[in-house]
Amino acid sequence: MQALSVRDYRNNLAASFDRANKGETVIIRRRGQLFALTSLGSEDVTISPQLQKRIDEARKAYRNGKCISCKTPKDLTDYLDSL
Repeated sequence: MQALSVRDYRNNLAASFDRANKGETVIIRRRGQLFALTSLGSEDVTISPQLQKRIDEARKAYRNGKCISCKTPKDLTDYLDSL
């Protein structure tokens, strides 16, 4: 297994994801640290009951029109500044 530099990883994103999708762990080296890109299946990701509750509440707020919509970075900055 070969570690890619960040530059090599960036220049070969699609190939790196293809390799991970085939089951290979892609190692990326950044400033002396190693990171792994690996494919996860849906069975590898779990949603806790607390997170599911927050997701359900957010969906309900969205359906009831109680969500803030930020279309530009400035909209988001303005909203965060208003909090």
